[in-house]
Amino acid sequence: MMDGQLNKRKFHLDPRTKLFIMALIATLEMMDTHILVTAALGVIPFLLFLSNRQFAGAFKFLAIFSLAVLAHIFRADMQINMVLNMIIVLLGGLVLALFPAFACGDYILKSTTVSEAISALEKLKVGRKITIPLSVMFRFFPTIRQEHRSIHDAAMMRGLTIGRKRFWKNPAQALEYRVVPLLISIANIGTDLSAAALSRGLDNPIKHTTYADVKMTRRDYLTILAIVSFLTLVYLLSSLVFK
Repeated sequence: MMDGQLNKRKFHLDPRTKLFIMALIATLEMMDTHILVTAALGVIPFLLFLSNRQFAGAFKFLAIFSLAVLAHIFRADMQINMVLNMIIVLLGGLVLALFPAFACGDYILKSTTVSEAISALEKLKVGRKITIPLSVMFRFFPTIRQEHRSIHDAAMMRGLTIGRKRFWKNPAQALEYRVVPLLISIANIGTDLSAAALSRGLDNPIKHTTYADVKMTRRDYLTILAIVSFLTLVYLLSSLVFK
């Protein structure tokens, strides 16, 4: 199925809109905001996941982020070992400070084609020194994910998974059989994708043409307006009501 047909069936946003949303969330995460604002930031990636039909990722993100919010709210009432309490608070703080932005990055990678990303970056006047590595990155992570699954399947056939008896006979060797092939694959895939990008003329200084129809539509402007309005309302509510 062609990208155009896919875009009509999904809530498809311009890559520049997605980058703006991720930058906005990452900026607000670094600020000392009320937990209500932080929780509101987590709602946005969840809805974006749902719009792209990443249902498994959406509910995994929601579960982890909700646990971090609850740990932050009830951290003073936790009657557990001090060291364990510090670990829980630290991990919860890292999730609250980083997870929404990383989730937006995952959404961008899975909802944006390479052609769309390059076309959008060119319209933003981004140089080739950035667009070429980014074009490689868009292919790199999905390829690594497929390679990891292949290695995992091969390890299962040989009984080298954690639940198998053979794994516990020599755990270090079993891990080596999984990590070493993955590292070699990472090195080879990075080289191959870089060569593929250059062979397509991405480093050519002339202006490129593309099949990707990248343009800001009414949907993008309404999405930005809705997110900014939602976060502004939550911020005012947290400032006036929950001081």
